[in-house]
Amino acid sequence: MAEADQGERMDGRTARAIRTREAIVDACIALVDEGDLRPTAPRIAERAGVSVRSVFQHFDDLETLFAMVAGRVVGRLAQLYVTIDPSLPVEERIEQFVAQRRTVLEAVTPIRRAAALYAPFSPAITDRLQAGHDFLRAEINAVFAPELGSLPPLDGEVLVDVLSTVTSWPSWENLRTFNRRSADEATRVLTRMVHMALDT
Repeated sequence: MAEADQGERMDGRTARAIRTREAIVDACIALVDEGDLRPTAPRIAERAGVSVRSVFQHFDDLETLFAMVAGRVVGRLAQLYVTIDPSLPVEERIEQFVAQRRTVLEAVTPIRRAAALYAPFSPAITDRLQAGHDFLRAEINAVFAPELGSLPPLDGEVLVDVLSTVTSWPSWENLRTFNRRSADEATRVLTRMVHMALDT
């Protein structure tokens, strides 16, 4: 009976630890989403309703926390994707692809801005960004498989590079922030660039 009680206490502590970690990650994401691109441990702790000490009990340092945040965001973005049938007419695929990419790029903007500040000094965050990039590139290969399959391998790689670049977050950020385009205007530009790349 004593062993069972001890196991229950351990399970309870483990569950509380998991809830606390999740609350800290959620707090960090919420702050970044609100524009706080460099959230400090005290601000994260206040938002999560825990002590600063608790933050560092669960994460060795802020880089470890931000890497987990980046991983969570990559997973969250993956849930936004709906498979686009590559057998559809190319015009329809372009429309669906650009609409989906717009949704993702808008959603990722706050965390992507924050990641840009930390990635040069954080291999863990750089790895998460690479994983996101690879995921987006794989989508291009899947959606435009018929067009890519009709090209010599090297030309196909170049086309994927072009599509990956013009539909990347830096391109979207350039349109939305520096060119001051609305989301609808930026979407029209993206659509035009994809059509040009595919020569349709």
